[in-house]
Amino acid sequence: MIPVKDVMTRDVITFSAGTPVGEIANTLTRHHITGAPVVSAEGHVIGIVSEVDVFTKKGATAAEIMSPHVISVSEETGIEEAAKILASERIRRVPVVSNGKMVGLLSRSDVLDFFAHSQWTCQVCGHEEHGLENPGQCSRCQSSDFRLMRAAPGS
Repeated sequence: MIPVKDVMTRDVITFSAGTPVGEIANTLTRHHITGAPVVSAEGHVIGIVSEVDVFTKKGATAAEIMSPHVISVSEETGIEEAAKILASERIRRVPVVSNGKMVGLLSRSDVLDFFAHSQWTCQVCGHEEHGLENPGQCSRCQSSDFRLMRAAPGS
């Protein structure tokens, strides 16, 4: 199992509850992101604000337009489980929390990047397979000896 902590983004753009909506719009645009967590002064995730919230909801601050229902995962959650949550809940990102505080963010693009740049290589015959989890058994030689190989992004 590959834990989310090995894939998540650690340097996360966040907003406070009092962040003005105009500032949220400018930040999302400037960083080419579609949303970000809203966090308390103590680092607890209290909501998520997205570009859709900015242009469809009425309010002056993050607290007034954010979605307060937050689905989060722990650092030890497997990437496959987190990917299933993202897909089944139809969400773009999940905060990663430890001891109740946000320590990172896992987005669908983080999962896709991991998938695109990782492959499981059979150590017996060299057969390669893409996947979020160890394939278990090689479809060519039936070995269960796989190693995760990750290429640098952009290669």
